[in-house]
Amino acid sequence: MARLSVQFLDQSFHQVVFDAVPIPVFVVDSDVTVLEYNAAAAQFLGGQKHFLLRRRGGDVLHCIHSSDDAEGCGRGPDCPDCIIRKSVRAAVRGRRVTRRWAELELVKGGRAKQVKVRVSCQPFKHEGRSYVLLMFEGLN
Repeated sequence: MARLSVQFLDQSFHQVVFDAVPIPVFVVDSDVTVLEYNAAAAQFLGGQKHFLLRRRGGDVLHCIHSSDDAEGCGRGPDCPDCIIRKSVRAAVRGRRVTRRWAELELVKGGRAKQVKVRVSCQPFKHEGRSYVLLMFEGLN
């Protein structure tokens, strides 16, 4: 099989590959702040990117608990038990989290909806900073 030439591995190539992943994938920091997401995540979110970036995951996903505290996602009484937050914390500590079941309570169309998903987190570093790929199977 032929190897890709280095000249093809540019920013647009990486974005095309990222968008080709068929499940929602988010790049987040240790506080689950969304820094980037792929096309599958964009389809689920339905919002405009500039309104969704730099917001915490529960705020972006419309978690029912994200409004429990005025400071939003991660600050309410149920947030310490959040499987997403726990998985991201584990990844930040260097542990890969693979296909952990989670039941999320999300607000869609003004109604609360329970969604059962598999959450995976993969830590990575870029330019000396730690990030996490947060992936959801079954989020639709």
